[in-house]
Amino acid sequence: MESGTPTIRVWAQDEEQGSLLLTWTQEPATQMAQNRVIEARTVAAMVSVTPGVSEAEATPEGVRIHWDPNLATKQELAAAVRDALSQTDDLRTRANSLIRRIPSYLSLAHALALDERVSPMPEAARQVTQRRPATMAPLRMVPGFPLVSNIVGILPVLGTLSHWSREASPEVVAEHLGTAGLSRGQIDRDLATARESIDFARRFASDKATVAAARAASALARARLATRDWVNQKTAPGEPEG
Repeated sequence: MESGTPTIRVWAQDEEQGSLLLTWTQEPATQMAQNRVIEARTVAAMVSVTPGVSEAEATPEGVRIHWDPNLATKQELAAAVRDALSQTDDLRTRANSLIRRIPSYLSLAHALALDERVSPMPEAARQVTQRRPATMAPLRMVPGFPLVSNIVGILPVLGTLSHWSREASPEVVAEHLGTAGLSRGQIDRDLATARESIDFARRFASDKATVAAARAASALARARLATRDWVNQKTAPGEPEG
């Protein structure tokens, strides 16, 4: 192991049926580990891509998932946690890299739509490649994520490609991914980045809305107080004349 490479230990604690709490430690701590909230959101996004995981939620304790143990093992979940924590780029850098790969993903989806060996993928590919990019106004003005609406649009494509790469013939998958210059691991990482980016943008929009609402409430309270003072001043008995 190279000097300075963090050692990541992962624990999987069974909770109620179908629920699991994932926790971890890193030694030495990385820059990401200094912000446990960001770390948990990154892990949740990566784990959510694992087959068999229906939900992954970042919590103060770690990441709580709902999963099917028949489709994924704890070892695979731990590997997903380590993959997430081993990323050296921050979310903004990863999102910008994803945006640069969007043309490659669209070309791959179009190629699959024309390949009858990928049935029933062609119809799914046609649907996602012909769909107009989704627009979500609150997500457009996020500092560092000016093209987040593009990520919203590519999300269903990535989800379809991730599923296809696991279910289709390995030979066909290798052929198409090789032509596109992509890999299954890259698709899964980009799918996780897309989900994390959209989650970040929604949280940012929600926080801004909360701040705006608080400011509006404060301004309204000040206006009401000023109005009450003005009314009291106008209705107060006049001072007696000397």
